[in-house]
Amino acid sequence: MRRLFLAILIIFAIGCTQQVKTDIAGVGETFPTAPSAITWDGKNLIIAKEGIIVFLENIDTATAGSFIGYEGHYSLNNYPITITSKENPPYITGLAWQKTAYSGFIWAADAANKRLIKLTPQGETIKSIQLNKIYPEDMTFDGKYLWIADSKRGKVFKITTEDGSVIEEYLSPVSYPTALAWDGKYLIVAGIINPALPSDSSDNVKILRLDTVNGKVIEEISNSRYVTFPSAMVWIDGKLWISDRNSGYIVKISDWGSPSADEKIYKLATTPSIIKKIETKEEKKETEKDIQEAKKAAEEARKAAEEAKQAAEAAKKAFELQQKK
Repeated sequence: MRRLFLAILIIFAIGCTQQVKTDIAGVGETFPTAPSAITWDGKNLIIAKEGIIVFLENIDTATAGSFIGYEGHYSLNNYPITITSKENPPYITGLAWQKTAYSGFIWAADAANKRLIKLTPQGETIKSIQLNKIYPEDMTFDGKYLWIADSKRGKVFKITTEDGSVIEEYLSPVSYPTALAWDGKYLIVAGIINPALPSDSSDNVKILRLDTVNGKVIEEISNSRYVTFPSAMVWIDGKLWISDRNSGYIVKISDWGSPSADEKIYKLATTPSIIKKIETKEEKKETEKDIQEAKKAAEEARKAAEEAKQAAEAAKKAFELQQKK
């Protein structure tokens, strides 16, 4: 009987979603529950809310719905990073990790001030990019470009890390996209199906895998009943870690699903702004070239006029000498 009970317990633990609750206090900062942004640097789960970024390591998740009430645990690594602003109080809605040869950088989307901030792990600001036409809901990095979900416009944008120029634009396959992740090949989009309905049911959440090359949804990932409002998401070794706004938990689920029957192409056939920007620069070069050529022609005309004037004066002197003779 005891062996049967243990076997059932193991099966129950394996089959259920895993999760960890993120209530943090006593480290010089108070971090509210339900992170609005998460990412992974290869060692730490980096989480954020409002203007605070915290590093978690040694994460031990618990089986969701466990009858023993265990919620898992984690350790804090590094001191929290605090983002400041002279305008609106910062509100971080997205985090992304840009790996480098020896370490990396953190990208933070500050929705309150419509900007992206590039930070060192120590909290030093490297760059700030203003987002004039994009409301950042969540963000991920594919190794070269940043991807941003815009819930207000129902779109997903691929932008450069240099100046935030839009490379590609997609309609979101979920009407209200709230979380993004990159699995190494595809973009995973999660969000709310119908924002008009109460956001307390997992049935109103959809998670899809999008092929960004052809713009089609290739797979629908099975959701957990513990995810009722995904606020952020990151892919780690075949698992999706999703921060749930309603419960305050970070929930870990498998990233596999079933093939999608959706044949719609979500990639928009628009001219990327980066091309427009290059064209604008080329036009500027052409204009400068025209100006330089006009200046050169004017200078040549001036020299010709000067030479003609000198020739006229020489002819006048020669005529005067002839008259004296």
